[in-house]
Amino acid sequence: MRSYRRARSAAEILRSVPPRDRARMLRFGLDLDDPEHAALFVSGVRAADDTIAAQERWERENALR
Repeated sequence: MRSYRRARSAAEILRSVPPRDRARMLRFGLDLDDPEHAALFVSGVRAADDTIAAQERWERENALR
């Protein structure tokens, strides 16, 4: 059985960040209201999503052996 994961849009990713986490990131200099910072954050989340999906595929393929 194949699982299908749709890629999340940048807006969806940014909306998923709770205000408390946004405030925490802002203390470290990451302002998600700044387009450059938001693009950096979104690319990081997408890279993490891709890595997690690859790990899940690897585990699924190796569980069949």
